[in-house]
Amino acid sequence: MTERITRDEQIAAIDRLIDEVTWQAQKQAIQTLMQPELDLTMPQMVTLLVIQQYGSCRMGTLVEATRQSGGTVTGIVDRLIQDGLVERAHAADDRRAVEVRLTPLGEERAQRVIAARREDMYRILSRFTDEQLANFANLLRLFTDALQEDLTGGNRLKAVGS
Repeated sequence: MTERITRDEQIAAIDRLIDEVTWQAQKQAIQTLMQPELDLTMPQMVTLLVIQQYGSCRMGTLVEATRQSGGTVTGIVDRLIQDGLVERAHAADDRRAVEVRLTPLGEERAQRVIAARREDMYRILSRFTDEQLANFANLLRLFTDALQEDLTGGNRLKAVGS
């Protein structure tokens, strides 16, 4: 006789799987970033990609976008500058404000990081059939939508009362 798994047990199992996915994904990303042609830490990668996304941004924007302290971001940016990936410049609209932007070498490194992560995903997800891949993408989309809704105060109390 097979036991029916309760909803609570399923949720607990999914929570453990998400912890495992998070851990394994971080290890995979770190392994990729340690490649000699990338040679970045995880915080450096995040900072580099945020700067790439914004084009040019002030330190406060980086602090907010990376969710790190000002001192931590300053240290990361200093290292990226030392490596020739980022440069500081006065903001065009306020000469007192300082912005950071990628150098051509920084843009190239950011593109290599993106390509390496894409290669990782292709390799890892090659084990899935097209149907499994579509189902997985749909479930992940539903999950991330639920996360975003919960973070913005969506149905937090409603779910508890269900």
